[in-house]
Amino acid sequence: MAGGPENATGVSDFLLEIYHDASECTPDELRLRVLKNLQRFISFDFGVWGGGWANGRLVTDLTVLNQSEAILGEWDSVAREDGFCDLTLNRLGATARFDDVPDYHASLAYNEHWRRFDASHMMATIVGEKADGYVSFVGLCADDRPVTFSNSERRFKQMLMPHLSQALRINRELWTGRAAMEHEAIALVDREGWVLCTQGPFDDFAGQEWCGCIAQLPADVMTLLKRGKRWHGELLDARMSRFGSNYFVHLSIHPTLSGLSPREREVAGLFASGMTNKQVARVLGTSPSTVRNQVMRIYEKLGISSKAELATLAGGK
Repeated sequence: MAGGPENATGVSDFLLEIYHDASECTPDELRLRVLKNLQRFISFDFGVWGGGWANGRLVTDLTVLNQSEAILGEWDSVAREDGFCDLTLNRLGATARFDDVPDYHASLAYNEHWRRFDASHMMATIVGEKADGYVSFVGLCADDRPVTFSNSERRFKQMLMPHLSQALRINRELWTGRAAMEHEAIALVDREGWVLCTQGPFDDFAGQEWCGCIAQLPADVMTLLKRGKRWHGELLDARMSRFGSNYFVHLSIHPTLSGLSPREREVAGLFASGMTNKQVARVLGTSPSTVRNQVMRIYEKLGISSKAELATLAGGK
C-alpha cells in the first residue's frame, strides 16, 4: 500500500515470518521470500538485498527480486560518481530516497545506470555489519508509481532494517553450524574471501596459519579453492564448497600436527623429507632403532603404512 503499513497485526506476522524463514531457508531463499512478502506493505517493482565492502564500493553478495543482477553487477562503472551511494554510506542505518539528493535525476549515475533498469524511484538503507568495513543493504525500486516513496514507507523500512540484518545473520550462522564437521572449523565467505561468519575455532586456526586476525582469506588460497582444489598450508588443510552466491571454507589441522607429540612431529618431518633412520638418528642424537620405533608409532597414530603417505601428510601435498 502506497501510504505505508497500517495493520499492526499484519506487521507482527510479517516479522514472525522473517525469523521463522531465517531458521528454515538458505540465505538466498530467505532474502527472496522477505522481499516478496515486503511487497504486501510497500509498493515497489523490484528489490535488491546484498552486501559488500564500503571501501571500494564492492558488491560481492547479492540477491535480486524481479530484476537482473546486472543492476549492481554493472553499477561499478558509476559507483564513484553516485551521489545516492554517498548519502547512504555517510548515514549508515538511515533510509534514503533518490529525491533526498538534489537534482539526482539529472546526475550521471542515474542517467547512465539506474534509468536503464527502470529505477525511477529508490529507497535504500545501508547498515554496518560485524566484519569491519562490510556493509549490507536493502534497496526497493519502482518505476510504475506516480509519486516517490512516502515518509511512512521510509519509516517502516528503517524500522525493519535491523530485523532484516539480524535475521540474515542468524540464518548464516545456522547454516554454517549445520555444515560444520567434528574436528573442523568453518567460515562462510563471499566471492572475494571476506569472512561473513564462522563456526568452531576458525579464528584460532586461521590466526595460527596466517599470524593474526583474519577478515579475508589470502587471495592465493581463494584462487586455489575456487578451482576445486584443496589448499595445504603449514598447519592447515582447507577445502571449499559453494553455498548460494557464497562459499563454505572448511579448515582442519594437519593430522601430523594434531595427533603427534612434538618429538614425533620432528621425526616425521625429517623422515618424510627423505632421510633414512640413520640420518634422522644422527640429526636428533639418538639411535636408528629408536627412530624406527618412533616411525612405527607415527604410522599407527596416523593410520598409514608407507613413507610416501607420511610425506603427503607432512608436506601438505
